[in-house]
Order: sequence, then structure tokens, then C-alpha cells
Amino acid sequence: MTVDEILTLFKESPTDTKVSNVRKVIAAMLRRAKIRFNYKTWMIFDFANTLFMVFTYFLLSFIILPEDIAKAGYGYSYFDFALVGIAISHFITASLRSLALTIRLEQFYGTLESVLSTPTDFVILFMGDLLYYFFYSLIFLIIILPTGIILGSKIVINIWTVLTMLTLITLLVIANLPIGILSAGMVLKFKQGDPIGWALTWINQFFGGTFFPIIILPSFLRFMSLGLPLTYSLDAIRYSLIWGVTLLHERILYDSIVLIIYALIGYPIAIKIFRYIYNSARKEGKIGIY
Repeated sequence: MTVDEILTLFKESPTDTKVSNVRKVIAAMLRRAKIRFNYKTWMIFDFANTLFMVFTYFLLSFIILPEDIAKAGYGYSYFDFALVGIAISHFITASLRSLALTIRLEQFYGTLESVLSTPTDFVILFMGDLLYYFFYSLIFLIIILPTGIILGSKIVINIWTVLTMLTLITLLVIANLPIGILSAGMVLKFKQGDPIGWALTWINQFFGGTFFPIIILPSFLRFMSLGLPLTYSLDAIRYSLIWGVTLLHERILYDSIVLIIYALIGYPIAIKIFRYIYNSARKEGKIGIY
């Protein structure tokens, strides 16, 4: 699809606003994809780095005590445990950092002010970018899980666990997105600095159970893990893929409900704060300042 064809999708539809908004979301997604796919070398290294992580944690699986994994209820294979964390790591980054990255790139290109000054709500444009990052992360998932199985992972892959995993990943993104919205607001406010995105990325990596079970953390630190939506999403996805259970399992159902509660509480707060920062930046004329 050419650039001109993408731009035509942004034209207003006088008869159906909903159709027009869907076209704009798709246009924003395609625009971001065309920009990203122009940097082929960067993409090659991105995929290579992720595959390198798979091999690294495959080797680590020979020295990590399986008892620690068993205590958390994930079987005895550290490689199975880490593989799931690596496979969905891009979804975590997308939900926490994609909106902030979009704003920062538009500021860098000098297009943010012109984009946000159009009749199109910024939410529509951000949804398009988020959709791109979701599908980009899905490519990593499709590559990483089979690679892990080839290396000996015993995770259970069938139609039911795949559907369960995709549902849980969607809940993961939805539950973490309020944090991503706040992170985007910080970029509008501080430009170069993003304290929320930076801090939450590291906190999630360490306390969310991405690469080691939270049960090995000291009890006075474990409460931080229980306050992160990532902890519940990773627990549900791992439990499903390792034991072959679905959303109807009580443990996964509990995690899913917690993620929905996070989203219901987080969105009104995050959107209100972001709109306040956004309106302040517009009044001060600082939206597009790099």
C-alpha cells in the first residue's frame, strides 16, 4: 500500500463516523509499520537479540534450581518458565512504552502538533500505533515459542491454549495500558524524560516474574509483585501453557478478573491525567517542542 493510499484512509466519511474512525486506526497502524519496516537492519538485530535471549535462558535452565519453579506451580523446567516471559516481553513493552514512543517520534519528526491539531481525536491515532505494536509483538511470539519447542520446551500448544494465551495477552495489554498512557503524558510534560515508563519497565522486569518466580523474592518485597498487573498476566499465561488448562481454570479465571479490575480502575485515572497534561501543553504551545 502506498503513502497516498494510506492518506486517503484519513479522509472523513460524512455518512458513518464509526467506519471513518476504523479507517483512521488502520491508516495509523500502516503508517507506523511502513516507517518501522524501512529500517530493515534494525529489525534484523531486534529479532536476533530476542532469539539470543531464548538461547541464553536455555543454557541458564541447566543451573537454575527446578525446586524454585515447582514451588510457584509451574512444573520443574526453568526454560519453560523463562520462555513464556521472553515470548510476551514485547507485548509488555508495547503496552507500557508504545504511546510514549509514538509521541516522542512525532516530536522528533516535527509532526506531532500538526497531527493533533486535526479533527481526528488523538486516541484514534494512538490506537493505530498500538495495534501495530501488538501485531509486531505477535510476530515475535510466533517465532519464539516454536524455537523453544525445538530446543526441548514442553509447553502445551493446542487450539485451546492458544486461544487462552491470546485472550490473556489482550488482557495484559489492556491492564497495563493505563500505565502507558501516564508514561505518554510524562513525555508531553518532560520531553526527554519519562520517569514512569523508565521506572515501571525495570520494576516489571524485576518484580513481575518475567525471568524468575516471585516466590524467591523476600516476603517484604513480594508485596510489590502483587501490586503489578504483569504478575497476574504472566502467572495465567504460564500456568495455561505449562499445564494445558484454559480460561475456565479457577487460577486463570482469578488472574483474569484481577486484570479486568486493574483496567476498570486505571483507565479513568490515566485518561484524566493525560488530558490535563495534554490540554496544558496545548495552551502553552509546547506540544511539538522537542
